[in-house]
Amino acid sequence: MQRQKMRLQNIMLLFLAIGTFGCSKENKEITINGRITGYIDEKVEYTTPIDGKWFYGDKKSIAPDTLGGFQIKMKIDEPSFVTMYVPGKSGGVLVVEPGKTYDVDFNIGENKNENKFIVNSENSLAQNLYNSYPTPEFYISAVRDFLTDSIPSEISKKINNQQENTLSKFDELLEKGKISKGFHELAVSDRKSYYLAMEATVAKMLLYKHENNKPKLTAATNFWSQKLDPSLVNETTYIRSPWFYALVQNLIRFRQMSIENFDPKQLKALYENGNIYQYNIDEAKTVLSGKELEYYLATYIYYESWQTKDNSKKIIQVYEKFKNDYPNSLYNEYLETSLKPIVDFHNKLEKTHGNEEIKFVENSKNIDTFNQLVEELQGKKVFVDIWGTWCSPCKKEFEHKESLYTMLESKNITVLYICEGEHSKVKVWKEMIDYYDLEGHHVFTNEKLLADIIDKFGNNGQFAYPRYLLIDENGIVVNEQASYPSKLKQLEREINENYIW
Repeated sequence: MQRQKMRLQNIMLLFLAIGTFGCSKENKEITINGRITGYIDEKVEYTTPIDGKWFYGDKKSIAPDTLGGFQIKMKIDEPSFVTMYVPGKSGGVLVVEPGKTYDVDFNIGENKNENKFIVNSENSLAQNLYNSYPTPEFYISAVRDFLTDSIPSEISKKINNQQENTLSKFDELLEKGKISKGFHELAVSDRKSYYLAMEATVAKMLLYKHENNKPKLTAATNFWSQKLDPSLVNETTYIRSPWFYALVQNLIRFRQMSIENFDPKQLKALYENGNIYQYNIDEAKTVLSGKELEYYLATYIYYESWQTKDNSKKIIQVYEKFKNDYPNSLYNEYLETSLKPIVDFHNKLEKTHGNEEIKFVENSKNIDTFNQLVEELQGKKVFVDIWGTWCSPCKKEFEHKESLYTMLESKNITVLYICEGEHSKVKVWKEMIDYYDLEGHHVFTNEKLLADIIDKFGNNGQFAYPRYLLIDENGIVVNEQASYPSKLKQLEREINENYIW
Protein backbone atom coordinates (compact mmCIF):
# COMPACT_ATOMS: atom_id res chain seq x y z
CA MET A 1 0.00 0.00 0.00
CA GLN A 2 2.81 2.33 1.00
CA ARG A 3 4.67 1.44 -2.21
CA GLN A 4 1.56 2.20 -4.32
CA LYS A 5 1.16 5.51 -2.53
CA MET A 6 4.79 6.45 -3.23
CA ARG A 7 4.38 5.39 -6.85
CA LEU A 8 1.28 7.57 -7.16
CA GLN A 9 3.18 10.51 -5.64
CA ASN A 10 6.03 10.00 -8.09
CA ILE A 11 3.62 9.95 -11.04
CA MET A 12 1.99 13.12 -9.79
CA LEU A 13 5.39 14.77 -9.40
CA LEU A 14 6.29 13.69 -12.93
CA PHE A 15 3.11 15.24 -14.35
CA LEU A 16 3.74 18.36 -12.30
CA ALA A 17 7.27 18.58 -13.67
CA ILE A 18 6.01 18.10 -17.22
CA GLY A 19 3.34 20.72 -16.66
CA THR A 20 5.87 23.14 -15.22
CA PHE A 21 8.20 22.54 -18.16
CA GLY A 22 5.32 23.09 -20.56
CA CYS A 23 4.36 26.36 -18.88
CA SER A 24 7.98 27.49 -18.93
CA LYS A 25 8.14 26.84 -22.65
CA GLU A 26 4.89 28.67 -23.25
CA ASN A 27 6.03 31.62 -21.18
CA LYS A 28 8.83 32.31 -23.64
CA GLU A 29 6.29 33.85 -26.00
CA ILE A 30 5.58 37.55 -25.83
CA THR A 31 2.58 39.35 -27.29
CA ILE A 32 2.55 42.94 -28.50
CA ASN A 33 -0.91 44.41 -29.09
CA GLY A 34 -0.56 47.63 -31.06
CA ARG A 35 -2.73 50.39 -32.35
CA ILE A 36 -2.11 53.33 -34.70
CA THR A 37 -4.26 56.41 -34.28
CA GLY A 38 -4.30 59.35 -36.66
CA TYR A 39 -2.56 58.48 -39.90
CA ILE A 40 -2.72 54.71 -40.42
CA ASP A 41 0.35 53.53 -42.33
CA GLU A 42 0.45 50.44 -44.52
CA LYS A 43 2.90 48.65 -42.24
CA VAL A 44 4.65 48.55 -38.90
CA GLU A 45 8.28 47.38 -38.87
CA TYR A 46 9.92 45.72 -35.89
CA THR A 47 13.16 44.00 -34.98
CA THR A 48 13.29 40.55 -33.42
CA PRO A 49 16.15 39.60 -31.06
CA ILE A 50 18.64 37.00 -32.24
CA ASP A 51 19.97 34.97 -29.34
CA GLY A 52 18.95 37.82 -27.03
CA LYS A 53 20.77 40.44 -29.10
CA TRP A 54 19.32 43.42 -30.94
CA PHE A 55 20.06 43.01 -34.65
CA TYR A 56 18.77 45.56 -37.14
CA GLY A 57 19.09 43.08 -39.99
CA ASP A 58 16.30 40.91 -38.57
CA LYS A 59 13.54 43.41 -39.27
CA LYS A 60 10.04 42.21 -40.06
CA SER A 61 6.81 44.02 -40.87
CA ILE A 62 3.10 43.62 -40.22
CA ALA A 63 0.11 45.36 -41.82
CA PRO A 64 -2.38 46.99 -39.42
CA ASP A 65 -6.09 46.43 -39.94
CA THR A 66 -8.44 49.18 -41.13
CA LEU A 67 -8.73 50.49 -37.55
CA GLY A 68 -4.97 50.60 -37.10
CA GLY A 69 -4.75 47.50 -34.93
CA PHE A 70 -2.04 44.84 -35.12
CA GLN A 71 -0.61 42.00 -33.03
CA ILE A 72 2.94 40.64 -32.91
CA LYS A 73 4.00 37.40 -31.26
CA MET A 74 7.54 36.12 -30.83
CA LYS A 75 9.52 33.83 -28.57
CA ILE A 76 12.47 35.03 -26.51
CA ASP A 77 14.65 33.34 -23.91
CA GLU A 78 15.63 36.39 -21.85
CA PRO A 79 14.85 40.10 -21.49
CA SER A 80 15.61 41.75 -24.84
CA PHE A 81 15.01 44.86 -26.92
CA VAL A 82 12.43 45.15 -29.71
CA THR A 83 12.45 48.30 -31.82
CA MET A 84 9.24 49.28 -33.59
CA TYR A 85 8.70 51.77 -36.42
CA VAL A 86 5.93 53.31 -38.41
CA PRO A 87 8.29 54.07 -41.33
CA GLY A 88 9.08 57.74 -41.67
CA LYS A 89 6.62 58.68 -38.94
CA SER A 90 7.49 57.39 -35.50
CA GLY A 91 9.41 54.75 -33.60
CA GLY A 92 10.03 53.35 -30.15
CA VAL A 93 11.61 50.59 -28.12
CA LEU A 94 10.21 47.83 -25.94
CA VAL A 95 12.12 46.04 -23.23
CA VAL A 96 10.43 42.65 -23.51
CA GLU A 97 10.50 39.72 -21.09
CA PRO A 98 9.43 36.11 -21.68
CA GLY A 99 5.74 35.47 -21.09
CA LYS A 100 4.69 39.13 -21.01
CA THR A 101 2.04 41.05 -22.96
CA TYR A 102 2.47 44.68 -24.04
CA ASP A 103 0.07 47.26 -25.40
CA VAL A 104 1.59 50.00 -27.55
CA ASP A 105 0.07 53.06 -29.20
CA PHE A 106 1.45 54.98 -32.16
CA ASN A 107 -0.19 58.40 -32.22
CA ILE A 108 0.55 59.75 -35.70
CA GLY A 109 -0.27 63.37 -36.48
CA GLU A 110 0.52 65.72 -39.34
CA ASN A 111 3.47 67.17 -37.44
CA LYS A 112 6.24 64.59 -37.12
CA ASN A 113 7.51 66.21 -33.92
CA GLU A 114 4.18 65.49 -32.25
CA ASN A 115 4.16 61.78 -33.09
CA LYS A 116 4.28 59.61 -30.01
CA PHE A 117 5.05 56.02 -29.10
CA ILE A 118 3.37 55.06 -25.82
CA VAL A 119 3.64 51.75 -23.97
CA ASN A 120 0.84 50.50 -21.75
CA SER A 121 1.90 47.58 -19.57
CA GLU A 122 2.61 46.72 -15.94
CA ASN A 123 6.03 48.38 -16.31
CA SER A 124 4.87 51.25 -18.57
CA LEU A 125 6.56 53.85 -16.37
CA ALA A 126 9.97 52.31 -17.09
CA GLN A 127 9.14 51.63 -20.75
CA ASN A 128 8.17 55.23 -21.40
CA LEU A 129 11.17 56.46 -19.41
CA TYR A 130 13.43 54.44 -21.69
CA ASN A 131 11.69 55.91 -24.74
CA SER A 132 12.45 59.42 -23.53
CA TYR A 133 16.08 58.64 -24.41
CA PRO A 134 17.50 58.58 -27.98
CA THR A 135 16.15 55.78 -30.16
CA PRO A 136 18.82 53.19 -31.03
CA GLU A 137 20.71 54.13 -34.18
CA PHE A 138 24.18 53.60 -35.63
CA TYR A 139 25.39 57.00 -34.44
CA ILE A 140 24.98 59.15 -31.34
CA SER A 141 23.57 62.59 -32.08
CA ALA A 142 23.89 63.91 -28.50
CA VAL A 143 27.68 64.18 -28.77
CA ARG A 144 27.45 67.70 -30.15
CA ASP A 145 26.45 68.91 -26.68
CA PHE A 146 29.94 68.01 -25.43
CA LEU A 147 32.13 69.19 -28.28
CA THR A 148 32.16 72.83 -27.15
CA ASP A 149 34.32 71.84 -24.17
CA SER A 150 37.98 71.01 -24.84
CA ILE A 151 39.04 69.64 -21.44
CA PRO A 152 38.76 65.81 -21.57
CA SER A 153 38.27 65.31 -17.81
CA GLU A 154 35.42 67.85 -17.72
CA ILE A 155 33.68 66.24 -20.70
CA SER A 156 34.02 62.81 -19.14
CA LYS A 157 32.67 64.10 -15.83
CA LYS A 158 29.57 65.57 -17.52
CA ILE A 159 28.90 62.29 -19.33
CA ASN A 160 29.35 60.30 -16.12
CA ASN A 161 26.95 62.61 -14.27
CA GLN A 162 24.31 62.04 -16.95
CA GLN A 163 24.83 58.30 -16.66
CA GLU A 164 24.52 58.29 -12.86
CA ASN A 165 21.34 60.36 -13.05
CA THR A 166 19.84 57.96 -15.59
CA LEU A 167 20.83 54.78 -13.72
CA SER A 168 19.44 56.12 -10.45
CA LYS A 169 15.99 56.32 -12.07
CA PHE A 170 16.02 52.64 -12.96
CA ASP A 171 17.41 51.79 -9.50
CA GLU A 172 14.47 53.61 -7.96
CA LEU A 173 11.97 51.76 -10.15
CA LEU A 174 13.50 48.44 -9.07
CA GLU A 175 13.33 49.38 -5.39
CA LYS A 176 9.64 50.30 -5.77
CA GLY A 177 8.88 47.02 -7.52
CA LYS A 178 7.92 48.74 -10.76
CA ILE A 179 10.31 46.64 -12.83
CA SER A 180 11.78 43.15 -12.56
CA LYS A 181 15.41 42.41 -11.83
CA GLY A 182 15.83 41.22 -15.42
CA PHE A 183 14.46 44.49 -16.80
CA HIS A 184 16.72 46.45 -14.47
CA GLU A 185 19.87 44.53 -15.43
CA LEU A 186 19.21 44.95 -19.15
CA ALA A 187 18.35 48.66 -18.87
CA VAL A 188 21.41 49.43 -16.72
CA SER A 189 23.75 47.52 -19.04
CA ASP A 190 22.24 49.29 -22.04
CA ARG A 191 22.63 52.75 -20.51
CA LYS A 192 26.24 52.04 -19.58
CA SER A 193 26.86 50.91 -23.15
CA TYR A 194 25.22 54.08 -24.49
CA TYR A 195 27.25 56.48 -22.36
CA LEU A 196 30.47 54.62 -23.02
CA ALA A 197 29.68 54.81 -26.75
CA MET A 198 29.06 58.52 -26.34
CA GLU A 199 32.43 59.00 -24.66
CA ALA A 200 34.21 57.03 -27.38
CA THR A 201 32.43 59.12 -30.05
CA VAL A 202 33.35 62.41 -28.37
CA ALA A 203 36.96 61.26 -28.00
CA LYS A 204 37.15 60.33 -31.70
CA MET A 205 35.61 63.60 -32.85
CA LEU A 206 37.92 65.68 -30.67
CA LEU A 207 40.91 63.99 -32.29
CA TYR A 208 39.52 65.15 -35.64
CA LYS A 209 38.86 68.62 -34.24
CA HIS A 210 42.34 69.06 -32.72
CA GLU A 211 44.22 67.40 -35.58
CA ASN A 212 46.39 70.50 -36.03
CA ASN A 213 46.61 71.46 -32.35
CA LYS A 214 49.35 69.28 -30.88
CA PRO A 215 48.82 70.10 -27.14
CA LYS A 216 45.05 69.49 -27.24
CA LEU A 217 45.48 66.42 -29.44
CA THR A 218 47.99 64.93 -26.98
CA ALA A 219 45.80 65.74 -23.96
CA ALA A 220 42.73 64.10 -25.51
CA THR A 221 44.70 61.03 -26.67
CA ASN A 222 46.38 60.48 -23.29
CA PHE A 223 43.19 60.89 -21.26
CA TRP A 224 40.90 58.63 -23.28
CA SER A 225 43.56 56.04 -24.10
CA GLN A 226 43.57 55.21 -20.39
CA LYS A 227 39.81 55.37 -19.94
CA LEU A 228 38.62 53.63 -23.12
CA ASP A 229 40.11 50.23 -22.38
CA PRO A 230 39.33 47.78 -25.24
CA SER A 231 38.54 45.05 -22.69
CA LEU A 232 35.40 47.02 -21.78
CA VAL A 233 33.59 45.88 -24.92
CA ASN A 234 34.03 42.22 -24.06
CA GLU A 235 31.75 42.79 -21.06
CA THR A 236 29.14 40.16 -21.89
CA THR A 237 26.05 42.21 -21.02
CA TYR A 238 26.95 45.13 -23.32
CA ILE A 239 26.42 42.99 -26.40
CA ARG A 240 22.67 42.88 -25.68
CA SER A 241 22.41 46.66 -26.02
CA PRO A 242 21.36 48.26 -29.34
CA TRP A 243 24.26 50.67 -28.76
CA PHE A 244 26.94 47.96 -28.67
CA TYR A 245 27.80 48.42 -32.35
CA ALA A 246 28.19 52.20 -32.00
CA LEU A 247 30.34 51.65 -28.92
CA VAL A 248 32.75 49.25 -30.63
CA GLN A 249 32.84 51.17 -33.91
CA ASN A 250 33.81 54.46 -32.26
CA LEU A 251 36.22 52.80 -29.87
CA ILE A 252 38.01 51.19 -32.82
CA ARG A 253 38.14 54.47 -34.73
CA PHE A 254 39.52 56.26 -31.66
CA ARG A 255 42.24 53.63 -31.33
CA GLN A 256 43.12 54.01 -35.01
CA MET A 257 43.38 57.77 -34.74
CA SER A 258 45.26 57.83 -31.45
CA ILE A 259 48.25 56.05 -32.93
CA GLU A 260 51.25 58.35 -33.15
CA ASN A 261 51.77 59.86 -36.62
CA PHE A 262 48.27 58.84 -37.69
CA ASP A 263 47.67 60.11 -41.23
CA PRO A 264 44.01 60.74 -42.20
CA LYS A 265 45.04 60.52 -45.87
CA GLN A 266 45.85 56.84 -45.42
CA LEU A 267 42.36 56.21 -44.09
CA LYS A 268 40.88 58.13 -47.01
CA ALA A 269 42.92 56.03 -49.43
CA LEU A 270 41.53 52.86 -47.88
CA TYR A 271 38.01 54.17 -48.49
CA GLU A 272 38.85 55.03 -52.08
CA ASN A 273 40.25 51.61 -53.00
CA GLY A 274 37.65 49.65 -51.01
CA ASN A 275 40.16 48.12 -48.58
CA ILE A 276 38.56 49.92 -45.64
CA TYR A 277 36.30 46.91 -44.99
CA GLN A 278 39.08 44.45 -44.31
CA TYR A 279 41.06 47.10 -42.43
CA ASN A 280 38.17 47.76 -40.04
CA ILE A 281 37.56 44.04 -39.57
CA ASP A 282 41.21 43.40 -38.75
CA GLU A 283 41.04 46.23 -36.20
CA ALA A 284 37.90 44.73 -34.65
CA LYS A 285 39.72 41.44 -34.17
CA THR A 286 42.29 43.19 -31.97
CA VAL A 287 39.50 44.32 -29.64
CA LEU A 288 36.85 41.57 -29.73
CA SER A 289 36.64 37.81 -29.63
CA GLY A 290 34.03 35.04 -29.43
CA LYS A 291 30.33 35.95 -29.62
CA GLU A 292 31.10 39.66 -29.38
CA LEU A 293 33.28 39.51 -32.49
CA GLU A 294 30.75 37.45 -34.47
CA TYR A 295 27.92 39.85 -33.61
CA TYR A 296 29.96 42.95 -34.39
CA LEU A 297 31.20 41.63 -37.74
CA ALA A 298 27.68 40.57 -38.75
CA THR A 299 26.33 44.02 -37.90
CA TYR A 300 29.24 45.72 -39.65
CA ILE A 301 28.78 43.71 -42.85
CA TYR A 302 25.02 44.23 -42.80
CA TYR A 303 25.32 47.96 -42.27
CA GLU A 304 28.03 48.42 -44.89
CA SER A 305 26.21 46.33 -47.50
CA TRP A 306 23.11 48.41 -46.83
CA GLN A 307 25.03 51.70 -46.95
CA THR A 308 27.51 51.08 -49.76
CA LYS A 309 26.44 53.08 -52.78
CA ASP A 310 29.08 51.79 -55.17
CA ASN A 311 28.14 48.09 -55.00
CA SER A 312 31.72 47.24 -54.06
CA LYS A 313 32.88 43.69 -54.70
CA LYS A 314 35.05 44.06 -51.60
CA ILE A 315 32.05 43.80 -49.28
CA ILE A 316 31.04 40.55 -51.03
CA GLN A 317 34.51 39.16 -50.37
CA VAL A 318 34.28 40.21 -46.72
CA TYR A 319 30.96 38.41 -46.35
CA GLU A 320 32.31 35.23 -48.00
CA LYS A 321 35.13 35.25 -45.44
CA PHE A 322 32.62 35.72 -42.59
CA LYS A 323 30.51 32.84 -43.89
CA ASN A 324 33.59 30.65 -44.05
CA ASP A 325 34.61 31.59 -40.49
CA TYR A 326 31.07 31.26 -39.11
CA PRO A 327 29.29 28.67 -41.28
CA ASN A 328 26.55 28.10 -38.68
CA SER A 329 26.03 31.74 -37.74
CA LEU A 330 22.42 32.78 -37.13
CA TYR A 331 23.18 36.02 -38.98
CA ASN A 332 24.09 34.44 -42.32
CA GLU A 333 20.56 34.33 -43.74
CA TYR A 334 20.09 38.07 -43.09
CA LEU A 335 23.48 38.95 -44.56
CA GLU A 336 22.73 36.81 -47.63
CA THR A 337 19.57 38.85 -48.26
CA SER A 338 21.36 42.14 -47.68
CA LEU A 339 24.23 41.27 -50.05
CA LYS A 340 22.01 39.87 -52.83
CA PRO A 341 21.44 43.21 -54.68
CA ILE A 342 25.21 43.78 -54.83
CA VAL A 343 25.83 40.22 -56.08
CA ASP A 344 23.07 40.65 -58.68
CA PHE A 345 24.61 43.96 -59.77
CA HIS A 346 27.94 42.35 -60.63
CA ASN A 347 26.35 39.29 -62.21
CA LYS A 348 24.39 41.52 -64.57
CA LEU A 349 27.47 43.60 -65.40
CA GLU A 350 29.30 40.47 -66.54
CA LYS A 351 26.52 39.83 -69.06
CA THR A 352 26.37 43.35 -70.55
CA HIS A 353 27.98 43.84 -73.96
CA GLY A 354 27.73 47.60 -74.41
CA ASN A 355 25.08 49.78 -76.00
CA GLU A 356 25.81 52.05 -78.98
CA GLU A 357 23.23 54.53 -77.67
CA ILE A 358 25.40 55.22 -74.62
CA LYS A 359 27.66 58.16 -75.53
CA PHE A 360 30.28 60.00 -73.48
CA VAL A 361 30.77 63.72 -74.00
CA GLU A 362 34.20 64.30 -75.54
CA ASN A 363 36.84 66.26 -73.62
CA SER A 364 34.57 66.37 -70.57
CA LYS A 365 37.58 66.91 -68.27
CA ASN A 366 38.05 70.32 -69.89
CA ILE A 367 34.41 71.42 -69.57
CA ASP A 368 34.33 73.83 -66.63
CA THR A 369 30.91 75.50 -66.98
CA PHE A 370 27.36 74.44 -67.62
CA ASN A 371 27.15 76.70 -70.69
CA GLN A 372 30.20 74.98 -72.21
CA LEU A 373 28.54 71.62 -71.66
CA VAL A 374 25.27 72.69 -73.25
CA GLU A 375 27.13 73.95 -76.33
CA GLU A 376 28.12 70.33 -77.03
CA LEU A 377 24.42 69.59 -77.70
CA GLN A 378 23.49 72.84 -79.41
CA GLY A 379 20.52 72.53 -81.74
CA LYS A 380 18.83 69.80 -79.71
CA LYS A 381 16.07 69.78 -77.15
CA VAL A 382 17.60 68.19 -74.04
CA PHE A 383 16.25 66.51 -70.94
CA VAL A 384 18.96 66.76 -68.26
CA ASP A 385 19.30 64.28 -65.39
CA ILE A 386 21.76 65.38 -62.67
CA TRP A 387 22.61 62.45 -60.41
CA GLY A 388 25.23 60.72 -58.24
CA THR A 389 26.29 57.08 -57.96
CA TRP A 390 25.56 57.18 -54.21
CA CYS A 391 22.06 58.64 -54.62
CA SER A 392 19.34 56.03 -54.02
CA PRO A 393 16.43 58.21 -55.26
CA CYS A 394 18.41 58.91 -58.44
CA LYS A 395 18.79 55.20 -59.14
CA LYS A 396 15.17 54.53 -58.21
CA GLU A 397 14.12 56.87 -61.02
CA PHE A 398 16.13 54.83 -63.54
CA GLU A 399 13.46 52.14 -63.17
CA HIS A 400 11.17 54.39 -65.26
CA LYS A 401 13.65 54.95 -68.08
CA GLU A 402 11.87 52.78 -70.70
CA SER A 403 8.64 54.79 -70.59
CA LEU A 404 10.72 57.99 -70.35
CA TYR A 405 12.74 57.11 -73.45
CA THR A 406 9.59 56.26 -75.41
CA MET A 407 8.02 59.62 -74.59
CA LEU A 408 11.22 61.63 -75.24
CA GLU A 409 11.88 59.85 -78.54
CA SER A 410 8.39 60.69 -79.77
CA LYS A 411 9.23 64.37 -79.22
CA ASN A 412 12.80 64.16 -80.54
CA ILE A 413 14.37 65.07 -77.18
CA THR A 414 17.90 64.01 -76.25
CA VAL A 415 18.94 62.87 -72.76
CA LEU A 416 21.99 64.25 -70.97
CA TYR A 417 23.11 62.54 -67.78
CA ILE A 418 25.37 64.65 -65.55
CA CYS A 419 27.02 62.70 -62.74
CA GLU A 420 28.48 64.77 -59.90
CA GLY A 421 32.17 64.00 -59.51
CA GLU A 422 32.74 65.02 -55.91
CA HIS A 423 31.43 61.92 -54.16
CA SER A 424 31.11 59.59 -57.13
CA LYS A 425 33.91 57.45 -58.58
CA VAL A 426 34.60 57.19 -62.32
CA LYS A 427 34.79 53.39 -62.26
CA VAL A 428 31.46 53.08 -60.42
CA TRP A 429 29.90 55.71 -62.70
CA LYS A 430 30.68 53.67 -65.81
CA GLU A 431 29.51 50.45 -64.14
CA MET A 432 26.17 52.00 -63.25
CA ILE A 433 25.65 53.39 -66.74
CA ASP A 434 26.06 49.84 -68.10
CA TYR A 435 24.03 48.24 -65.32
CA TYR A 436 21.04 50.57 -65.78
CA ASP A 437 21.62 50.74 -69.56
CA LEU A 438 21.32 54.53 -69.60
CA GLU A 439 21.00 55.59 -73.22
CA GLY A 440 22.01 59.16 -73.95
CA HIS A 441 24.97 61.48 -73.45
CA HIS A 442 27.05 61.27 -70.28
CA VAL A 443 29.45 63.57 -68.46
CA PHE A 444 31.31 63.19 -65.17
CA THR A 445 31.78 66.64 -63.66
CA ASN A 446 35.10 68.05 -62.65
CA GLU A 447 35.30 70.35 -59.63
CA LYS A 448 34.69 73.57 -61.58
CA LEU A 449 31.73 72.24 -63.58
CA LEU A 450 30.01 70.91 -60.46
CA ALA A 451 30.55 74.23 -58.65
CA ASP A 452 29.05 76.11 -61.61
CA ILE A 453 25.99 73.83 -61.72
CA ILE A 454 25.39 74.23 -57.98
CA ASP A 455 25.86 78.00 -58.27
CA LYS A 456 23.37 78.21 -61.15
CA PHE A 457 20.70 75.83 -59.93
CA GLY A 458 21.32 75.37 -56.22
CA ASN A 459 19.89 77.16 -53.23
CA ASN A 460 22.62 79.06 -51.36
CA GLY A 461 25.09 76.26 -51.98
CA GLN A 462 22.53 73.50 -51.29
CA PHE A 463 21.72 71.11 -54.09
CA ALA A 464 19.29 68.20 -53.98
CA TYR A 465 19.69 65.08 -56.13
CA PRO A 466 18.22 63.99 -58.46
CA ARG A 467 17.57 67.17 -60.41
CA TYR A 468 15.98 67.48 -63.84
CA LEU A 469 16.16 70.34 -66.36
CA LEU A 470 14.71 71.08 -69.78
CA ILE A 471 16.91 72.87 -72.35
CA ASP A 472 15.80 74.15 -75.76
CA GLU A 473 17.66 74.12 -79.09
CA ASN A 474 19.38 77.43 -78.28
CA GLY A 475 20.89 76.12 -75.06
CA ILE A 476 18.42 78.03 -72.88
CA VAL A 477 17.09 76.35 -69.73
CA VAL A 478 13.31 76.55 -70.09
CA ASN A 479 12.54 74.57 -66.93
CA GLU A 480 15.07 74.20 -64.11
CA GLN A 481 12.79 72.10 -61.89
CA ALA A 482 11.34 69.52 -64.25
CA SER A 483 9.34 66.60 -62.86
CA TYR A 484 10.77 63.18 -62.09
CA PRO A 485 10.52 60.40 -64.73
CA SER A 486 8.26 58.53 -62.30
CA LYS A 487 5.74 61.35 -62.81
CA LEU A 488 5.77 60.94 -66.57
CA LYS A 489 2.40 62.56 -67.41
CA GLN A 490 3.28 65.65 -65.44
CA LEU A 491 6.72 65.77 -67.09
CA GLU A 492 5.13 65.45 -70.53
CA ARG A 493 2.79 68.38 -69.78
CA GLU A 494 5.81 70.48 -68.78
CA ILE A 495 7.59 69.53 -72.00
CA ASN A 496 4.56 70.52 -74.10
CA GLU A 497 4.26 73.83 -72.24
CA ASN A 498 7.95 74.83 -72.18
CA TYR A 499 9.07 74.09 -75.73
CA ILE A 500 8.09 75.86 -78.92
CA TRP A 501 6.86 73.26 -81.37
